[in-house]
Amino acid sequence: MAASTDKVSISNEESDGQRVGELNTDYHIAGIRIPRYRTPMAQVAMVGLIAFTTVGMSSALSGIGGGGLLNTYQSTNANVAIYSTFAALAFFGGTIYNRVGIKVCLMFGGFGYACLSSAYFLTAHIGNRATGWIVAAGCIEGLSAAMLWTAQGAVTMGYPTERMKGRSFSVFWTIFQMGGVIGSILPMAMNWNSKAGTINDGSFIAFIVIMLCGCLIPLLLIPSDQVIREDGTRVVLPPAPTWQSELKGMYRVMRENLWFLSLFPFFAASNWFYTYQRNDFNAPNFTLRTRSFNGLCSNLFNMLGVWLMGTMLDFPFKSKRVTRVLRARVGIVSLLILTMSIWGGGYVFVKDTVRGVVPHPLIDLTESDRYTRYIMMYIFWSLYDGAFQAYAYWLMGSLSNNSATLSHYSGWYKSIQSAAAAIVWRLDGLKVSYKNMYFSTWFILTLACCTTFYVAFYRVQEHSTDEFPVLAEEVKDNAGLDDDNGKEAYVLADTEKKTAV
Repeated sequence: MAASTDKVSISNEESDGQRVGELNTDYHIAGIRIPRYRTPMAQVAMVGLIAFTTVGMSSALSGIGGGGLLNTYQSTNANVAIYSTFAALAFFGGTIYNRVGIKVCLMFGGFGYACLSSAYFLTAHIGNRATGWIVAAGCIEGLSAAMLWTAQGAVTMGYPTERMKGRSFSVFWTIFQMGGVIGSILPMAMNWNSKAGTINDGSFIAFIVIMLCGCLIPLLLIPSDQVIREDGTRVVLPPAPTWQSELKGMYRVMRENLWFLSLFPFFAASNWFYTYQRNDFNAPNFTLRTRSFNGLCSNLFNMLGVWLMGTMLDFPFKSKRVTRVLRARVGIVSLLILTMSIWGGGYVFVKDTVRGVVPHPLIDLTESDRYTRYIMMYIFWSLYDGAFQAYAYWLMGSLSNNSATLSHYSGWYKSIQSAAAAIVWRLDGLKVSYKNMYFSTWFILTLACCTTFYVAFYRVQEHSTDEFPVLAEEVKDNAGLDDDNGKEAYVLADTEKKTAV
């Protein structure tokens, strides 16, 4: 073998931490040194900050119910437009991401959220005359969201090592959801004593300004191939593709992984429940400040759900029997149990409801005797949401280490998710009864867990081997390895350790 034993030691367990500790992962922006900025977690955190200022703020506005408006009619129209265009573009999102790069995707990805917020602002003043801009802004947000979420998936699943993928998504999701937390506090504070059902102008303007600022943050990201993982490898980018080669690549990935279709019901279910929770539960039952407080609690406990599931899936158990395969199986079984218990228990809140009939007076957070059981149910739904999303991304990340493949997976996930969301928002617009909306949610979540059993039980492997590890230049220079010997040494050491990057 070309590489000597002492050179191989760069990947041995004894010196792994020492060598990686010597790596220069600092980065300089405008002459300012930023420590560890070239690490995957730093870049994941930056993508989280982008989502914080764009999707997070939009989530807070949507979480109030009706996009901050008293009448949910226009927000329903907007959501149908959003998810229809989102679904159409996201299926090819991986192809576009691999072609134009992360910065373009994320900059355009934040723009649409500001457009839709401006449409809600306009609707608050001129009512249904703003319908044209509502639909147009919804379409723009759908296109933007497809780019943003495809890029997010490629980063959170493709940048970290295998043992960090669950925590990576948890970090991203926590920062993103903090946008929803801050965004919920903003209208709640500004409208605390308001008797109106629509948030005030200052709240709308604050949302729009924050979102536009978020569109500039992607300029601070570094190129993917400059990111250095904790084990000394770097993110591998495919050769500069053409549109034709990318479309062929997407077809090849789908053809060679037809079993991936069994995950499509899981993808479809992943946003289905938001319609009932926000428009059919939160919007009609509570005062404006209580709706904002519910959104705040939703985001906080959503983060907790993500961390609980992500930590369980990535926890470094001492027993070698607790393999990644076993964790995948325990995760999906746990989700099925949660689905039946939480959504089964929630039926008591819908069994006697009638669309168009609201409590009189509306429930307020100061009325503990009326409010407590409602907020507890909302918290349980939020915990479930976080666990569901964390498992979805962890499962996809466990199927590949290749960033190009993962960008396709992420795009398909968001495409199917959005197509289903367009359907359920349309059903809500057609004024389907609350009871049927609830049963459709419970059914699709149960079906999703059942169809995912095949992938969780038979397709998840202990290690993914579809990306050849490439050592960062710093590691090769320190060890005196050239490109070929660096790869050979890494694979030898990796085999000896029985670990994967």
